[in-house]
Amino acid sequence: MTKALENNEFQINAEKIKNFLTLCKLRVNSLIVFTAVIGMFLSTPGMVPWDILFSGIIGIGFVAAAAAAFNCLIEQKIDAVMARTKGRPIGTGQLSSERTVVYASILGGIGLAILFYYVNSLTMWLTLATFFSYSVIYTIFLKPATPMNIVIGGASGAMPPILGWAAVNNTVGPEALILFLIIFCWT
Repeated sequence: MTKALENNEFQINAEKIKNFLTLCKLRVNSLIVFTAVIGMFLSTPGMVPWDILFSGIIGIGFVAAAAAAFNCLIEQKIDAVMARTKGRPIGTGQLSSERTVVYASILGGIGLAILFYYVNSLTMWLTLATFFSYSVIYTIFLKPATPMNIVIGGASGAMPPILGWAAVNNTVGPEALILFLIIFCWT
């Protein structure tokens, strides 16, 4: 048997999938996808085309889930000691950092590809920028540096209606910016 087959590290089973889905913060990401869908429906007087609706939901959802997993990966030491997060699979050793990077990269890459090929490039780039602002700017730089991180990082959480709007119209209109500001101010 080859070393790759002997190594159980990257074999997939139900427990590994469950652990990874925990890192994807599905409850939070359901709200992200929901507000993106609201942006889609508010962007057009008629029905959102089914292919855009479905592809947008999958693409945005996959990238948001990957961002959440990378957030957990970056914060694994902090998560291991906080009461609310100490049971997360990376902190408990149920899921390795390497596996998390691989799974999250694949999931995020698939999400971005879906957005690029089946929605439009603007939505893909805006979603990638949101991923980067949450996973890198907010998680790595702002969160440990200032208690105002949630105000500044709130922009990432306010982006989904813009993503939904862009998915349908391939533009970012003033109405989409108003939706962004409503969520940003609420945050």
